[in-house]
Amino acid sequence: MESEVNVMKPNLLKSKRISKGLLQKKAAEELGLTEKSYNHKENGKTEFKTNEILKISSVLNLTIDDVNEIFFDNSLPNGNRSVISS
Repeated sequence: MESEVNVMKPNLLKSKRISKGLLQKKAAEELGLTEKSYNHKENGKTEFKTNEILKISSVLNLTIDDVNEIFFDNSLPNGNRSVISS
């Protein structure tokens, strides 16, 4: 039995955050996390929870394609993308 592993792209998430002029501290506050917890998540040491992905997507104004690329290594089929945008 194969286990699925989400492969997040930390550098891409970081570049999106920086391009919005947002420090990790502010991103952490937006998600209700400590700066250290956010840092661990952004650097791929800890996985983002679904609600955190939705929140950071909103904060950074990410597109569905951005979310798919950053958090799911482009593995979401087109039919399932609408689930994230709700």
